[in-house]
Amino acid sequence: MEGLFRGAGLVAFGVGLTWLITVVVGRAVTRRGLAFWVWDRSSVIGRLLIAVGFGLAVIGLSQSSTNSSGSSLLLFGALLGMAGIWLILPGP
Repeated sequence: MEGLFRGAGLVAFGVGLTWLITVVVGRAVTRRGLAFWVWDRSSVIGRLLIAVGFGLAVIGLSQSSTNSSGSSLLLFGALLGMAGIWLILPGP
C-alpha cells in the first residue's frame, strides 16, 4: 500500500511541477518577446526533449528497483519526453 501512495505522490508531484514550469516559462517567454523564437524552433526543441527525456527514462529503468533515483529519472525523463511530443505536434 505504501508503494501505491508513493507512486501516486510521484505522479501528482510530476504533474504539478510540469504545470508550474509551463506557467512560469510561458509567462517569461511572452513578456520577453521570445514567443516567436520558440515557436519557430519548437520542432527542434521538441526532438531534443524527446531524445533526452526518453534517454533518461531508459537509464532510470536500467537502475535497480531499490534505488529511488531510478524512479525519479524515469518520471522526469517521461515528462520531458511528453513535453517534447507536445512541442512537435501540429498547431491548430
